[in-house]
Amino acid sequence: MNAPVDFVTRFTTPTVAGLPKYAQLREMLAAAIASGHWKPGDRLPAEAELARQTPFSLGTIQKALRALVDEGFITRAQGSGTFVSEARQPIDAPLHLRFLGNEGEPRFLPLFPKVLNRKRISERGPWSDFLKQGDRDVIRVDRKLSVNGEFNVFNRFYFNAGTFPDIAEKPLSSLNGANLKQLLESRVNMPITKVEQRISAMKFTPQICKAAGWKAGTSGMLLESAARAGRSTPVYFLESFIPPNKWRLDVSG
Repeated sequence: MNAPVDFVTRFTTPTVAGLPKYAQLREMLAAAIASGHWKPGDRLPAEAELARQTPFSLGTIQKALRALVDEGFITRAQGSGTFVSEARQPIDAPLHLRFLGNEGEPRFLPLFPKVLNRKRISERGPWSDFLKQGDRDVIRVDRKLSVNGEFNVFNRFYFNAGTFPDIAEKPLSSLNGANLKQLLESRVNMPITKVEQRISAMKFTPQICKAAGWKAGTSGMLLESAARAGRSTPVYFLESFIPPNKWRLDVSG
């Protein structure tokens, strides 16, 4: 196991104004895990050791670790310690959230999704006409995606329950970590052939900020993606709420 001081030296980043201390530590730990500094199955330093080697209090450390447990980065076993999750895997071949890595890094940064909620909706929006929404026949899946362990993106994934009844009823846990685009694409037996995308700037609602783990009042970018398969079959509509970050987003399609 690498020494905690190595982790602190390598993964400390400039402090973002308004970012809580536990979130700063969470980003450091997540970046270390995503980079392979700690690999699946590795045990992290004990809380007391982290408190000794970092400028954070024990309470701050515990809160950061709880956040990483919720996101699936780590697991905790009483009496045994804290371990990097074995099953945590990035989404394969992301189509929309393609953040470009630096030279010498993977072309696109890895995305680690966590499903927060799934429900039938009756409210209407830009997805309605595209999906030909009827009365409560659209399913919305809310997800939080960790980008390379550095920041979170929140998205809302819409699809027609009548077209994909099995996915609409699958246990929610089975969707955690799944590439929903590939899952829906496989059900229509046709590849995604056309994606229309729109970008706008906005101030995120308190509900979105809370779900994503951002500071209240955060502003950023909304990326709307409408995907068709074959010649014209609507498959899904996706809203991605993206906070300020240092990476470039490839929207070339």
